Amino acid sequence: MPLPIILDENTQVEDLITAYAETFNERPSINQEYAWRKLLDILKGLNVHHPIIMEYPIFVERVDTIFVDKDKALVVEAKGWKKVERIDDLTVRADGELRLDPCYQLNNYVTKLNTFHSSGIKFDGSLFLYNTVDYSSSECEILRNSNDLKKKLDNYSPGDTQDVYKIINGKFILTKDFIEFVAKVKEYLKGNVAKAILPYGFGLTEEQGLILSKVLKALEDKSVKKNFLIRGGSGSGKSLLAVTIFLEALSRNYFVILSYKNQRLLNAIRLLLSESQRKRKESDIYGSKAQGLSQFIMFYSTGYGFGVGEDRFPERLKETFGRDVSDIDLIVFDEAQRMSVNVIKNSPRGRVNVYFYDDSQILIGNEGGTEGNFKKYLNNIDEYQLTSSIRVPKEYISAVKGILEDRKVRVENYDFRIFDNIVHMLNELKKRKEEGRKVALICSFTESEGDSKNKTDWNSTKNIRIGYPLQSGFELYKNTGLKIKWLMDEKTEYPKYWKGELDPLTYCASVYGAQGFEADYVGVVWGRDMIWRNGWTVNPDPITDYVGHRNSLKKIAKEDKAKALELLKNRYYVMLTRGIRGVYLFFEDQRTGEHVRELFS
Repeated sequence: MPLPIILDENTQVEDLITAYAETFNERPSINQEYAWRKLLDILKGLNVHHPIIMEYPIFVERVDTIFVDKDKALVVEAKGWKKVERIDDLTVRADGELRLDPCYQLNNYVTKLNTFHSSGIKFDGSLFLYNTVDYSSSECEILRNSNDLKKKLDNYSPGDTQDVYKIINGKFILTKDFIEFVAKVKEYLKGNVAKAILPYGFGLTEEQGLILSKVLKALEDKSVKKNFLIRGGSGSGKSLLAVTIFLEALSRNYFVILSYKNQRLLNAIRLLLSESQRKRKESDIYGSKAQGLSQFIMFYSTGYGFGVGEDRFPERLKETFGRDVSDIDLIVFDEAQRMSVNVIKNSPRGRVNVYFYDDSQILIGNEGGTEGNFKKYLNNIDEYQLTSSIRVPKEYISAVKGILEDRKVRVENYDFRIFDNIVHMLNELKKRKEEGRKVALICSFTESEGDSKNKTDWNSTKNIRIGYPLQSGFELYKNTGLKIKWLMDEKTEYPKYWKGELDPLTYCASVYGAQGFEADYVGVVWGRDMIWRNGWTVNPDPITDYVGHRNSLKKIAKEDKAKALELLKNRYYVMLTRGIRGVYLFFEDQRTGEHVRELFS
């Protein structure tokens, strides 16, 4: 059985080791085994009647212990540290190792359980430090010994098996997305951002918190130039950490830039951060031209030379802020896999530069944001790997990879469905929308190219992705009565779409618009670009993606099908991993749909 474990009188440390290995496909460390052995002795010695859950997973982390009550539960984070020294607001040095502040960690667990867990149980929390008196904090309750813990539990009525399984069988369901998070945290620039966002369920994991602390430490040392290279797969929280680092550094009066390539996401964030901008005084570090947060969010590549990683950026910086490049303390690059090699070479213009990337999400031919290229062109690198997945279950991520690798897969505890009829899929998404869920449509970049001159025009066939007639002449939707438009305009449509001001079932995003957002349920239209013909192959004819010009998917599909296939697999991985609760899938090529159905055991 995988984690968690329900403790009984027969539970041994070997049971935890076996469950851990089944959950993570590796044996736990010796230190972890020792900690479990000690904690088991303490818990069994309490002689309490409460059901106890051990090692309960919360996204990518695990709660040590949950004591189950009739109508609530007590989360106990146990630490066997002997010597603890506070380093800063977010970290401590425990027995010589840098660790996340334990009260922050506990409060993060409790908040996530209360915010996102489906059981509806009220969770409380206590920190159990049974080996030290070095650490103290006003931010959580600290229990020092077994007697303190036993007295605490006297306030709780022991639950029963039914109460335990409410928790065990419950699910974590994200009720806020990244855009909502940005809208919330923009109000917290005067204080500790990482702590201010904690009550909203977006507290940092230990690995995220330690990265934030190390970036801030690097900023303090003005004599050193450093680059942080942070790799994370889909749902690992890269964008969450990127914005938190950006806001945390701003709150400390550093000169900071947050940089993207995805214009659609960037404009949505800019709009949110502009809605209640605070005017700054002329004496402020940013200078008299500074007008608000949105001004510090910039493209790293524009095609016109003014991007953060382009040659004319110093001119743009001077024009915007009246400052020189040498004044930049920090640049945070999100979606850095989309950088070209030249942009990577020019990009490290801050004293500290942080690159978030996932090279499995490279979309067009000239994108060179790979581990090899970063290491080739950047100096003094600190490298980190973020654990996936926060957004969707790991088992579903594995199934998506399995589809793209053409192997048998299984999906459990996630609403994944394949539809033979597009109308039926849209009707199901409509039901989810009526239930109050956030829904979205994502389509392959095929059949119509989008009208770049008339982005909001519903009468232009170039803008219609699902309907009749289509620019390509494809007649699949001839008798459906459907008319679904590409989500095109970055300055008006995208921000309104993400804020819920447009009907999400009358617009669809391409893969470029899909990066950086999620919804509860996502409908994906798998086009005729990557099809199954006794193996995955590329069909260039319906592809309409000219982004990147000579490096575009359209051009590559005609000249290098192997490269195009690699890019298409990356695209479908992105599109199929946007749904928090579920993904509904429709295939425009019937034979491809039939084959994918056969992959499910």
